[in-house]
Amino acid sequence: MSDSLVVSAPGRTLAGQVYEALKRDILSGALPPGSALLTRDLLDRYGCGISPLREALAKLVGEDLLEASDHRGVRVPMPSVRDVEDVYRIRIALEREALTLAMAHGDDAWEGSILAAAHRLEKAPLPDAVQDKAMAVEGWEARHRAFHSSLISAAPAPRLLRLIDQMVDHTERYRALRLAHVDQIKLRGDMVSEHRRLMEAVIARDPESPQLLAEHFDRTCRVVVDILQQNQPERAAAVG
Repeated sequence: MSDSLVVSAPGRTLAGQVYEALKRDILSGALPPGSALLTRDLLDRYGCGISPLREALAKLVGEDLLEASDHRGVRVPMPSVRDVEDVYRIRIALEREALTLAMAHGDDAWEGSILAAAHRLEKAPLPDAVQDKAMAVEGWEARHRAFHSSLISAAPAPRLLRLIDQMVDHTERYRALRLAHVDQIKLRGDMVSEHRRLMEAVIARDPESPQLLAEHFDRTCRVVVDILQQNQPERAAAVG
């Protein structure tokens, strides 16, 4: 069995644990785009029975994190220009609204959570700095996600925040692609300066903060589109 073996966690069903482990492997790239997932391999990888595996797979298919075929089982979706642009378009629209609400309702505890999350993100190693790239991507993404979550956490809109959380899952797949294809030293400098500028603007209640956030996401989207077009020119042309 692999390192992704499901370990029992209090309060979670086995299907829920398999779902979380599978999703983590998809988002980190441990299960690469285009991979066909065979039932027997998944049963061994996650150390579970067929019923919880089927439940987890059905949930991930419903969230568009896996593709199902009547004849070929399930597969990790291939990245595409059309999809990455659609995902970021939706995320930008939702998070602009959530950030506006958060700045109107946030208190000093909210500001402190942003400062703490930003500090942890700056300390996170990027993949080239460690031997296990998949683990580094997962760790960096967790801190990056926590930082962006802290920015909007004061928004009194739980349904909106849940929708955003779903879109973040999809953008994580594409950010993992970015982390694997760009210069890590330059990326670290860009990331630190962008996130610090965003943090300072939000805490200061700068009315331009939602636009800064949108531009931040759009830059990531453009980088990923460029990577897709350079590495999959025929596919990008077909979907662009």
